[in-house]
Amino acid sequence: MPRRSSAAVLALLVLPAVGAVNAFGAVIGGTPGPGLAAVGPVSASDGFPVWYRDKNGMRLELCLAQADPLCPARGPLPDEQSPVSFPDNFPDESFYSLTSTSVGTANGGIARADLALEAAFVTGPVIPGDQRTFARVRFKVTNVQDNVDYTFTSPAGTKTLQTSKPGLIFDTEDIGIGGPGDFTGALGGRIGPFLTWDTFGSKSDPALLNDTYVGDGATPHKITGSPYGTNFFRVQGPGINPSSTVDACPTVDGPVSDCVETDLFTVQGKLATTAGVTADEVTYSRAADGAGFVDVFASSEGSTESIQVSDPSATKTFATTGLTGENGHYFARVAFTGATPPANVRVSNVGDVPASVKTVSVVDQLSGTATYNTGDQTLVVTAGSSDTFGKPALTATGYGQLTNGQLTVSGLQAPPVSVALTSAAGGSTTLPIQVSGPGRDPLPVVAQAGPDQTVQPGQTVTLDGSASSGPVATYAWTNADGIAMTTPDQAVTTFTAPSVPGAYTFTLTVSGPGGPSTASVVVTVEPAAPLVANAGPDQTVQRGTKVTLDGSRSTGAASYAWTQLVGTGDPVVTLSGAATVRPTFTFPFYKSPATNGPLRFQLVVTAVDGTVSSPSVVTITPTSDVVTVTLVRYANSRWRIDGTSSILAGQTVTAHYRRLTGTVIGRAVVDVTGAFSVRSAGPVPVPGDVVVVESQLGGVSAPVTVRIG
Repeated sequence: MPRRSSAAVLALLVLPAVGAVNAFGAVIGGTPGPGLAAVGPVSASDGFPVWYRDKNGMRLELCLAQADPLCPARGPLPDEQSPVSFPDNFPDESFYSLTSTSVGTANGGIARADLALEAAFVTGPVIPGDQRTFARVRFKVTNVQDNVDYTFTSPAGTKTLQTSKPGLIFDTEDIGIGGPGDFTGALGGRIGPFLTWDTFGSKSDPALLNDTYVGDGATPHKITGSPYGTNFFRVQGPGINPSSTVDACPTVDGPVSDCVETDLFTVQGKLATTAGVTADEVTYSRAADGAGFVDVFASSEGSTESIQVSDPSATKTFATTGLTGENGHYFARVAFTGATPPANVRVSNVGDVPASVKTVSVVDQLSGTATYNTGDQTLVVTAGSSDTFGKPALTATGYGQLTNGQLTVSGLQAPPVSVALTSAAGGSTTLPIQVSGPGRDPLPVVAQAGPDQTVQPGQTVTLDGSASSGPVATYAWTNADGIAMTTPDQAVTTFTAPSVPGAYTFTLTVSGPGGPSTASVVVTVEPAAPLVANAGPDQTVQRGTKVTLDGSRSTGAASYAWTQLVGTGDPVVTLSGAATVRPTFTFPFYKSPATNGPLRFQLVVTAVDGTVSSPSVVTITPTSDVVTVTLVRYANSRWRIDGTSSILAGQTVTAHYRRLTGTVIGRAVVDVTGAFSVRSAGPVPVPGDVVVVESQLGGVSAPVTVRIG
């Protein structure tokens, strides 16, 4: 087994969902780091990038060799006695860079920091195609005070956290997620530039093997490389220092009891010895006489890597040829012989030891245009292959095969943004659609006068034409009976219902493209109804929900007035729309058993002539919550009673010994998830005893037998 530092072991925990921030600590604020500069080609042997490069130009590779004593931190191998091989004998996590430290805190606690550029697998076990990399910054402190700020300073910047579990801060930030084969997400994390021992670069530290490694992965050591100059780990907060007489942060002014720090870290990382190679694209072309070329596009480091292309088949169609490099791009055009191009080629960086090799299929290159004419609704795809000799069949996905390099699709009312084109020789491309032809006419205006209405004499009536569609230029309301309207030239207007019962027709005319357009609405004025207030039926509701009062059963009403009848201990609620037919309010969560009762509301309506009705009262009664006890245990002279409430109200629950009127064991408050947990000393139970829990909101649990021990 390889040696493994204690700080490294901390990093080798079960992975959370990559690309998220997972914390047992409330994040108050943070300072992001500068990230990394580039990610290298993907290794053909394990599917991970062969290196990451920081903004200082340093490149690190995965540090996971089975017998490498300077790469101690990694996941276990299925067979530790055999060499690393993918996927059968490969760790489920490993590191490009890992920097860790810890320092003692007050009350026997410990503060830890782990900064890592990590390679792992999304679902946990080693699965080809499931490879992911991410930049991790993790802080953990035990035995600290709750609900106060603690500021963490590390080589990755600063962050302020609070506990969200008693006495514990545990904050993990993982940055880097993408589709299969996309390892660029980690570039945006806090890792970078890479941290090293402060002796790295001098080639004088034998432990670093002539600067092949940035640290030995196990020995605490001073470091360098922080972009903020904070090459230390510091935690500041109330009572963090284990000794009130020792200044644990000599570089900081202030009380010694509020700070601890260390500048010693374990550092693991190995300089990349290979540059790798990516075969970006390999295409072929053939002229009408059959003469052909293979065009090879590749990428690697700089412009001096030794990149070659060869034909791996038994019947060689071309000799091994070198690629020319510039700014990380490499290219070669190679003439091939024979009747057909090679099926695939091998692109190698022979300067790597062992050589980095990628085998890639050779396909034809496609080019063309796709046009759409709005006048005749016709899509025309015109395309060709670089193989003008073989003339492979071309297909526009979803539309069919091209004939003599062209495809016409008629009657297409809505074209896509692009057309995918494929070749029988393996090539593919996407053609953006170029649009021509006349523009579409704007929508015609259509008048909408609203639904018919039935009203009382003297009532204010609102006519609403705002549902009219199209680019309306003007509105005009008219009425054959000469009824005056407040704003007849607006979408919405009002009038006073006449005293004479009957049906009155109002016409709305709108102007605009395709107009004018007209619509009518009939307002029926009924004989005056007797003035009666009706506050609606009584309701039973859940606390915290929105309640709607309904006075629509009232008759003869021109206006409405709702008020709350506040009894002793009742909370006062805010009625929204107290002068409307259907006001609303939110039924409150109660904090005292004395205010658990219903609420009462009164409605008074007024007629057009000012007559006031007798009041009508409605009662709104809250439901009790459902209390479920999931655990009752007495051990080590302490009770633990866990359960849930159906209402997430923050209410208090009380646990009773043996019966509802029995001794109170303890109380707890229901949290935002509906859970509660009572912890107390209380009476000493005997086998067979039960516990009953009652809620401040009226719920009572079934008796639950105590588990002793």
